Parts: sequence; structure tokens; C-alpha cells
Amino acid sequence: MSSQDVQYLLKEGRPIPVYWRSVRLSVLCSLPTLLPASIIQLTSPTQITGSATTINFDNVADGTVANTLYQGQGVLFSRDDGFAVPVYDWAALGRTTTSPPNVIATVSGTFQGHVVTTFALALNLSFNGPEFELGAFFGNDQGFGGYTQTTLSVFDINHTLLGSVSVPTNNNTSVDQFIGLQSTVPFFSARFENNGTNLSVVLDDVKFSQVPEPPTFSFPIIGGIALLALKMRRGV
Repeated sequence: MSSQDVQYLLKEGRPIPVYWRSVRLSVLCSLPTLLPASIIQLTSPTQITGSATTINFDNVADGTVANTLYQGQGVLFSRDDGFAVPVYDWAALGRTTTSPPNVIATVSGTFQGHVVTTFALALNLSFNGPEFELGAFFGNDQGFGGYTQTTLSVFDINHTLLGSVSVPTNNNTSVDQFIGLQSTVPFFSARFENNGTNLSVVLDDVKFSQVPEPPTFSFPIIGGIALLALKMRRGV
């Protein structure tokens, strides 16, 4: 079966042979080496159009450690220093967020017996599988400490940077600004980072899209499937 045959089946919404389906995951992992990544900045969560998961952190109590809490929903959270990352009751501080009361925050304190001695300027996300879209609302940009923008970066399966986007702060305590992106090749991890020196990363409504179904593959990706399948059949 040729790549043209696969394109026809996909357009018609018809099933593709098992062999081609088995190639799909290999292609997703190999796309960064087959195609250059193109990063598109998103300005609203409504622009995340794939099959998406949204985490609003409101299903657990304040102070719950979130590092592995949402692994079943496809994501792990971590700091560079290995400290715990808690769910944090932002509303209890008299502050606003997009889905109160809770956020996730790289703050210091004691959370379920984990003593966190300092705040962190970055929050890392590791996904269970390939993702194409990611976004979240951020805040805590209080107009001091040199914090003037938040940057979101995404990485491939080898933790090679695919690209990043940045959003300038509006200098208030509210979690009220969206930062997001779409990648033309899959990413497996991401990083939200403040450029200042004094303020923690605070996020709410983290939203990410899963691997798209075959009918939504773009033709460049189909071409990648054809190229990889041809190489696999030839043993090269």
C-alpha cells in the first residue's frame, strides 16, 4: 500500500491496515527528526481543538502534593530541585483565579510532610505520551523581582527543545493570563518559567491535547508515515 492509498483512506474516514496503524506511534516519536517543528502561539484555551484534558486542581485539598497526583490523567509535575509541588488555595489569600479556589504553585512550605525550603521559578511537566497542544492560565506577577514575562517551552522525546512562546505580565496577583502553543510535531515534556528572581510559578486550568486521530493528520505527517514505513520495509 502506497502513501497515496493511505491518504485516500484517511480522507474517506476508512480504516487503515494494521501495519500502518502500528507504524503510527513510531512516526510520532520520530517526527522531530523527519520534520522541523513549527510552534504556533495560542491566545485562548478555546484554540486547543484536539482531544483535550484540563486540570483545574480543585478536586483535592489545599496543600496536596501534585507531583504524581495527575499521572492517571497523563501528566507529572516537577521542580528542578526535586521538591514537592503543591495544590494551593489561591482564593484563601483573597486572590482571583480562573477556576477557584485552587492552583498549582512552586511555593515554599510544608505539604503532606514534605518540607519545601524555597520557591522555584520554573515548573516542569512530563506527559505519558505525545502531545500537540498545551496551555494554562498564569499569575502571581506582582510587579517586582524583575518578573516581566512567562515562557512556555516544549521538548521532544529526547528532551530537545522544539520551541517556546512568551507572554508579558500584567502585574497583578490574579491568575488571569493565558499562555499556550501548538506544535506540528509531538512534544513529551514542557516547562513554564518566570524570568524574575522572587516569584513562584502559579498556574490554573492546565489544558493539553492528546494524539490526534488519523483523520486529523496533516499531509506532512502522512508523508512522514510513508517515509518511515518505507524505510522500515527496506530495513534502512
